[in-house]
Amino acid sequence: MLDFDNFINKPCVEIFGREATYIPANNDFDSFVIKGDFHKDYKGIKADSSEVEISSNEIVLFVRDVSMPPEYSKANQGDFVEIETTRYQIIDIQQHIPGSKKLILHESSESSD
Repeated sequence: MLDFDNFINKPCVEIFGREATYIPANNDFDSFVIKGDFHKDYKGIKADSSEVEISSNEIVLFVRDVSMPPEYSKANQGDFVEIETTRYQIIDIQQHIPGSKKLILHESSESSD
């Protein structure tokens, strides 16, 4: 079986990824740095229908599952990521290819402290 994470995810994040500060909404956890493939205007196309293609533009961050630290092993809806000087809230989490998640983001009005 193909190891998607090491064969596809890892090289993509190493080449296209950028560092982001992951900020859990639960204040019991400290923020930490992860690396992910960030797209401010990602266009997803759903071709589930035989008649009409549906497309949408989203702000997304693709992250490898192994990027999450053991003490905070999975991304949660409502958490934040800060990329450069902009803070985004995670509004949805979708399975991407095996070994990675697609974090759908919304620019947050909450200041970066």
